[in-house]
Amino acid sequence: MAAVVSFPSFILFLLLSSAMVGFAHNYSVHLHLYFLERVAGSPNATSVISVNLHPESPAGGFGNIKVIDSILLEGPEPSSPTIGRLQGLVVYSDLTGPNAMTALNLVFSAGDYNGSSLAMFGRYEPGRVSDQSIIGGSGQFWLARGYALSQRVASTTTTLTDVLDVYITYP
Repeated sequence: MAAVVSFPSFILFLLLSSAMVGFAHNYSVHLHLYFLERVAGSPNATSVISVNLHPESPAGGFGNIKVIDSILLEGPEPSSPTIGRLQGLVVYSDLTGPNAMTALNLVFSAGDYNGSSLAMFGRYEPGRVSDQSIIGGSGQFWLARGYALSQRVASTTTTLTDVLDVYITYP
């Protein structure tokens, strides 16, 4: 038995097919940047423990919540050009150590990606390379997907510096 295709159905098929071809091209980007966190108690702190269920334990105590608004830099030195902010929450959710669940936004305020942002979610493990998922974005990074690798590269009594390698794909 032969199938009969109506002309309107055929036109609809062509329109939908051409629309999908428009979304077929994806851009892939690797961002290499650093974030500088000024710990609570230091001048101009960029992170604070907003919920401290265990005042006798370090900041990473189970159930504690930290809010951050750290500085995104082009290089590892604190004097490197600022390209944005790393903003969000860190929830210490591991009974066995200072590992945490992160919900963060990379907000770009300079350079090629000025006005865009990336949403990042995942587990952070101090002392190891941590990977988080890129689950979306705004501006140029609308519908972004990918992952980010981060690791501590320097620390002082008042600052923490992490390298951040972000691998994303977006339409």
